[in-house]
Amino acid sequence: MTIGKLGRCRWGLSVSIGVALAGAVAAGHGKPANAAQSQVESIEVPGDVANSAPGDEALYLEVVLNRVRVGRIVPVVLREGRLYVEAHTLHALGLAVPDEHVLVALDSLPGLRAYYDIADQRLDLNTSVELLEGDAQVVGYQPPPAPRLDPATRAPGLLLNYDLYTQDDGQTRSLSGWSEVRLFGVGPGVFRSSNITQWTGARFAGDRFQSTRLDTSWQMDFPERMVSITLGDTYSGALAWTRTMRYGGIRISRNFNLQPYRVTVPLASFIGDTTVPSTVDLFINGIRESQSTVSPGRFQVLSAPVLNGAGSAQVVITDITGQSRVVNFSLYNSARLLQSGLSDWSIDLGKLRKNYGLSSFSYSDNVMASGSGRYGLNNHVTLEGHAESTNGLTMGGLGTLLLLGRAGGVVSLSYGMSRNGGMQGRQYSLGYEWQGQWLSANVATVRRDSAFRDVASLEGSTMPRRTDQAFLGVTIGRGQLGASYVRQDYPDTPKASYVALSWAQSLGSYGNVNLSVSRDVSGGAGTTTFVYWSVPIGNRHHAWASAQSQRSGDGLTVGAMRTLPGDTDGWGWRVQGSAGRSATSGAEISQLTRYGQWRAGAQYWTNAGESNTAAYAGATGGLLLMEGSMFPMRRVDDAFAMVSTDGIEGVPVKLENRLVGTTDDKGLLLVTPLNAWENNDLSIDPLVLPADVTVDRVRLAAVPATGSGMLARFPMKSLLVVELALRDGRGEWVPAGTQVNILPGEQTAVTGYDGRLYLQDPPAGARLVVHGLCEVGLPVDLPSRGRINLGELACLQTR
Repeated sequence: MTIGKLGRCRWGLSVSIGVALAGAVAAGHGKPANAAQSQVESIEVPGDVANSAPGDEALYLEVVLNRVRVGRIVPVVLREGRLYVEAHTLHALGLAVPDEHVLVALDSLPGLRAYYDIADQRLDLNTSVELLEGDAQVVGYQPPPAPRLDPATRAPGLLLNYDLYTQDDGQTRSLSGWSEVRLFGVGPGVFRSSNITQWTGARFAGDRFQSTRLDTSWQMDFPERMVSITLGDTYSGALAWTRTMRYGGIRISRNFNLQPYRVTVPLASFIGDTTVPSTVDLFINGIRESQSTVSPGRFQVLSAPVLNGAGSAQVVITDITGQSRVVNFSLYNSARLLQSGLSDWSIDLGKLRKNYGLSSFSYSDNVMASGSGRYGLNNHVTLEGHAESTNGLTMGGLGTLLLLGRAGGVVSLSYGMSRNGGMQGRQYSLGYEWQGQWLSANVATVRRDSAFRDVASLEGSTMPRRTDQAFLGVTIGRGQLGASYVRQDYPDTPKASYVALSWAQSLGSYGNVNLSVSRDVSGGAGTTTFVYWSVPIGNRHHAWASAQSQRSGDGLTVGAMRTLPGDTDGWGWRVQGSAGRSATSGAEISQLTRYGQWRAGAQYWTNAGESNTAAYAGATGGLLLMEGSMFPMRRVDDAFAMVSTDGIEGVPVKLENRLVGTTDDKGLLLVTPLNAWENNDLSIDPLVLPADVTVDRVRLAAVPATGSGMLARFPMKSLLVVELALRDGRGEWVPAGTQVNILPGEQTAVTGYDGRLYLQDPPAGARLVVHGLCEVGLPVDLPSRGRINLGELACLQTR
């Protein structure tokens, strides 16, 4: 311990406190000691210092801990040239000492240096990190708060989505349609029911009509808990080594989509420490992801979830003296892993669907139960479990995902067992994945014995006995190379094995080229070679050509198209032709409007001397009943917003700064698609508004619920705008910058050049009092809104 130039300080208690306050009046809490200004937040002045003895000198000093003013004045005892402070006080300052009311000699604490500055009445403490207690400071990436749904934006509505298609080839005419009815905003949750209808008319076979119900369900979401409850037709939760089942019943499950900004994967992090205030910069693959300021002590830097696979990280720690130290390390991130302590699960109960798409109400006779779960044991290990059961069958298993080291890739393995009517079967899987900037690899296998069964297999869904997959990808200077292998063995059928090689390369303004060669190594269809080239030829225009060679024959296809715009109304088209054993040609035109999308086209083909021509047309869109009116609109797959500008027509509306349309004659525009439970940035352009219209806001964050619509209102008000020019009693313009009081009321205005005056919503018959000069009255028959010009008015001298 160092005590700087103590002398003998014999001031009384009041003098000591006064000097300490004077020296600390420029100190700032949490700021370096050489800061220009500061403020002491607390003064610790007990009646007696614990265990003080006669001859002790009581001091009251401002504390600077590791060059940071902590904003406190604490009692210090000077005894025979040594400084003592209560353990309780040191504990409150953040030092790892017992919280007791006993005096501790500062020079007895390992890792602590103390300096008593007499001039500034300050106690400088410099301590090692080991002597600092408390949790590590967490800095770097901080996830944004979960968006909140504003109840004022919620509105009931009924939505009908449709997709219609018709075709006529001269022999057969057909008409098919898919539809979905959705009810939202009425009680909790969203009700959905979908249906498919088909009609076929053949020249010699007569007409055939069929309508089939697909799914009917009610889903309720609880975003705070990230839980969804579905009643009706749904599908079960599953893991990578189990199968999903369609069923009718109830499902309760975790739903991370209810908090889309919540990061579920482990975040790359770095743990370090510093003894002085420092700045910490985190770089991922050479790009700075965060910059944070940390106080003395331990800290943890979290990175944003920008990495998928292997990468390199660099942490640069710069202290207040300008000295820097750099730490480099490797890291790996996988979307399959869960953060430590986070769980994902699903509980399912109901009856399996049978003949889905063919029968409306075909369900299994037996009730099944299923449960799946995943849990992040830590940021390196994710545990998995699954169980399902129905009449006479039970299946269950366990699995895990393991991150090897910091950047060694992810190993996955699982083991499952089933019992069905006295027969016991087994299944196991093993896999490994690694993805880097230049190289990626993935291998996996699933093996089952002949007795293994799951619930879906009882309804005729066959499982392969063996599934093997392997992939290797390499990025080189001239493109990307890939090699893959797939094998599947089904019972009572020959095994199927394929190998494939691929190459892809960007040619800049000349487009992109892809080449692939695949072979059936199990002795089936032989080798297939495919090459594809596409090139952009303007805005939303591109052309392509492809060639294919296989055992059944060779073929060549060329085409060009103009894609539909993503948000605004527009036209698109496509032409295509092919030659080979069979030749085809076709053309299509399409249009996207605010009311939906339609397309129409024709196709001609010839094969083995026979030819035919078919014409087709299709339409996709929706009908919405909301706010007491019916609106045609585009198809809505998730959520949408009804934008209102309070009856103002022609206002441009943007979604995420992209123009999506203008309001109609009622001041309304339906905007789709929106992302449920996210902040969708909606804005309007106020520059196109009439001068007599004011708007309270020009931007808002629209947060809709799943599958629902919402009201996004931009409050507007039409004003009365009055323009005039004032002349004084001598006929000269009232000087620019003159204040004008509008009576009655407290409204004021300022004249411009040539006496011009601009008024908003002035009272009818109001008096305009020009400060110190004159006054003039407005007409008593002013309209309530609009824009009028009163021309020149004479301002009469006031008495």
